[in-house]
Amino acid sequence: MGLFSGLFHKDEAESKPAESKTLAIVSPADGTYKPVEEVPDDTFAAKILGDGFAVAPTSGTIVAPVSGTVTTVANAKHAVGITTPGGVEVLVHIGVDTVQLNGAPFDMLVAAGQTITAGKPIERVDLQAVKDAGKPTDVIVVFTNPAAIASLDLDAPETVAAGQPVGSMTVK
Repeated sequence: MGLFSGLFHKDEAESKPAESKTLAIVSPADGTYKPVEEVPDDTFAAKILGDGFAVAPTSGTIVAPVSGTVTTVANAKHAVGITTPGGVEVLVHIGVDTVQLNGAPFDMLVAAGQTITAGKPIERVDLQAVKDAGKPTDVIVVFTNPAAIASLDLDAPETVAAGQPVGSMTVK
């Protein structure tokens, strides 16, 4: 008998993976939806970090694209890492080359270890300050551990609202 064998009823252990198999993905911001290939950064556009999408934002409130646990908050406040209950790692990256802004236009609303729900605000950004610094403002969502994803279905209209469904993923 394993260490944890008596802690769960058999039906609870079997039902847990099924509950988190398909996860909703929502827009991280109000704005214009675009495929990750159209992001003006070669690393994201070539999907080196993983598949995903972006939104050219029209407002500075950024929301969680998935439910999960905040695992990383970048020191420069330009990026947040979220891990879903199914183990998918999601990077929310605000702008291109915005690490160089040293956090100035960003107001982080979450901390590492915090549980969040898709559609809830995670950060506010002064979009004009990012533009004034000559940086693109795209809010990029990338799924960084593709081996954990069985399928990714992104299907959004051109104009999206923060928290609006833009697709789903099936977790392995």
